[in-house]
Amino acid sequence: MPSALFETMVSNISTGLYVVQDEKAIYLNDHFGRYFGYDSVASLIGRNLFEEVYPDRSTADFFRGIHKQMLERSSAEVSWAQLSTRCDGTPFWLEVEARLIEVEGRPAIMGTFKDQTECQLIAEAMHVSQGTLREVLDAMEDRVYVVDEDYRIVYANRKMQQGVLADIDNEPCYRVCRGLEEVCDDCTKDLVFSSDQPIYKEIFNLVTKKWFSVIEMAIRMPGHGRPTKLAVARDITSRKEDEERIRRLSHRLMNAQEDERKRLSREIHDDLGQRLNAMKISVGTLAEDLEGQTPELRQRVRALNAVLQDTIESARQISAGLRPPVLERLGLVQTIRDHCEKLAVSSGLKIHFKAPGMRDFKLDNASEIKLFRVVQEALHNVVKHAEASAVSIHLVASYPSIRLKIEDDGVGFDYHGRQFDCDPSEHLGLVGMKERVDILGGRLDIRSAAGEGTRIVVEVPCPNDYAQVGNE
Repeated sequence: MPSALFETMVSNISTGLYVVQDEKAIYLNDHFGRYFGYDSVASLIGRNLFEEVYPDRSTADFFRGIHKQMLERSSAEVSWAQLSTRCDGTPFWLEVEARLIEVEGRPAIMGTFKDQTECQLIAEAMHVSQGTLREVLDAMEDRVYVVDEDYRIVYANRKMQQGVLADIDNEPCYRVCRGLEEVCDDCTKDLVFSSDQPIYKEIFNLVTKKWFSVIEMAIRMPGHGRPTKLAVARDITSRKEDEERIRRLSHRLMNAQEDERKRLSREIHDDLGQRLNAMKISVGTLAEDLEGQTPELRQRVRALNAVLQDTIESARQISAGLRPPVLERLGLVQTIRDHCEKLAVSSGLKIHFKAPGMRDFKLDNASEIKLFRVVQEALHNVVKHAEASAVSIHLVASYPSIRLKIEDDGVGFDYHGRQFDCDPSEHLGLVGMKERVDILGGRLDIRSAAGEGTRIVVEVPCPNDYAQVGNE
């Protein structure tokens, strides 16, 4: 290659280039001069690189020592980074790559310089940022940790490290977090890695007897080339205990309500009903005694008798509404069917009720009354608010759950969110339905939109004896 062409090429590369032999600079390109702040490199040729050319006296011995080791050990290539200064004292970060070569049959070293100041500043900023982030994470009360695809925990904040059940550095996450010998049944690792959305779940730790709310999402862990999962776990044991206390209190209150309804229903039926019937008999006897009286008087007695008959019927309806007598005698399905038939007559609403396979199905009385109240409240809302012409009710038991679906063709209402969330002061009926379903350990889902009707779906666990019968 012609020397002129070679000179043009090395003069235009973006790195500083030097060749040193016996510690003297025998070649320097223009970029070498620009890096260190020299106007020209011609006057530097032949001078001692470490004492006369290289301007940073504080690192010159370090620079010379590396060259000396390369020559003594015949190291073919060495690279390093160091802080240096320019001729005007400006500091900058230098990346050096040096290679052992021969010039005129004698050993020499050829090296390149790259200004890595910007990269180093970024690295330092990242280091500070990572340190700050680490301090923030360690100050959190939540457990924060990162798990790789082999179930190994590659990062854990201080709170997480304080609550482990096994060696966090050598044991898999299912042993560290839950004390298990195999992968958790509810592990969502594959789902997290295949989704770009966070995964939310609640778990109960059988060893610590604590509840945790967990958010998991896939992330790229710096310096870790394999897929990783970030998990943030919050201890919600106190909240769960409060919810359980509220659930038990609601259960007691609702049972007290039902007991009071039952008492009132019995008193209306047994006491008030008997008194009204006695009055009706007396009025009937009076009517017979007034056969010879004026037509006006006999008409007034007949009117009084009709009022008494209406009052007796109203008392029966009130008594049945407080505690449907058919519920204890014939069960949930027949009680719902009777209620639907009576409501259809009184409201003009078309009600389609189906309960396939439920004819001989029997729940405990407390559960049956709660499910009936859900149906009763839902139909009350349809009649009062929905402006619907038809409603369908579907009740089916399919282990492990009983499913109740109530759907109308009414005006609907704005309902946001997949899970139940409403203002109790505005939706007492819906709140009562939700509380009853919660007591049964079930789930209530309400879907509605303006102009599209409303669908209510209830799922509650089947009783254990139903599972046993189904498996026989």
